[in-house]
Amino acid sequence: MEGISDANSFGDVMDEDGFRKFIKEGKRAPKDISERTIRSHIRMVKEFEAFIRRKNPRRQFNDANERDIVAFIKHLEKENRNKFANLIGLLRYARCSGNEELALVLLVILDSGDILPTLCGSYKTKYGKRMHSVVLGGYEPPPIGTSAKLMPRATMKFLGRLEAGIGEDAARDFLMRNCPHVSPEEYYAEEKEILRASRNVDEYLRERHRRAVKELEGHKKDGTLFFTQRINQQVLDFIGSNPEIQGGVRRGNMIYFTKIPYMTIDYLREKDPKLKRYYFCHCPLARESILTGREMSRSLCYCSAGYVIRPFEVAFGRTLSVEIKKSVLWGDSVCQFAIEIPKEYLPNER
Repeated sequence: MEGISDANSFGDVMDEDGFRKFIKEGKRAPKDISERTIRSHIRMVKEFEAFIRRKNPRRQFNDANERDIVAFIKHLEKENRNKFANLIGLLRYARCSGNEELALVLLVILDSGDILPTLCGSYKTKYGKRMHSVVLGGYEPPPIGTSAKLMPRATMKFLGRLEAGIGEDAARDFLMRNCPHVSPEEYYAEEKEILRASRNVDEYLRERHRRAVKELEGHKKDGTLFFTQRINQQVLDFIGSNPEIQGGVRRGNMIYFTKIPYMTIDYLREKDPKLKRYYFCHCPLARESILTGREMSRSLCYCSAGYVIRPFEVAFGRTLSVEIKKSVLWGDSVCQFAIEIPKEYLPNER
């Protein structure tokens, strides 16, 4: 069977030079990807192209669809190669080649595929092998490509083990401080510079919101995806008129921040409250539970809280506390967070 080592015999349909240029630009992929990783990505793309050309020699990467990805994942599973690192290369090349529909499919699959395995690994690192064996021993995270409908059950099993092993408060802190989607500190370095250039926190928050809207305008203009969603004028108007979304609004000594809906176009069109909550929810581990009514532990949302506060922690240069004010998993219509502001950044009120 074909493996990564055989990929060089797959043909030269892939635009390797274009892909390297895309990576170097660093607009929709990290700039610091190693040469070894780039070569691994190239081999995987060539293998995927060879895979879809088995039945039709004329097919190319931009002809690929969701069925092809699902079949390829099964192919990788047979060889124990169904790994996040292998599929992320396909996502990056889909973005490079302009196959946005395939990029969306891959992004949705990868969005949930690495969360539980990463959290299990983080638990072992923090608490050690013995505690990991006691609390999570025998727990097997679902493989990449698992149906979203099956994720809530696997998630609740993980959360149940976690909360029983270290307690609810410690579990929430662990999830908040180990959110797999949080990037390294340097990714948020610009936040610190913008705060320093601002006269006060309020101006900083307005600038955050302005930048967020500008980014969305760019996706609308280019026809590219903002994570997993398309951006139209209705979305721009909605976000632009709500400074708390993707920006933040100071109220007293707290910053109130509301997440952008996961599927904003559908969220704005929908009238049914349950479906609106479903379209708002970002969590691939639990989103389907909104439709089924399966109860999820409230601890899960602290993972999202960790993602939300990280840019602010880098900006202010310290660990911050956060309160979850609203969550669609808890029955609310939005996900809203209140983040503390360090005392020295508060206005002098007389």
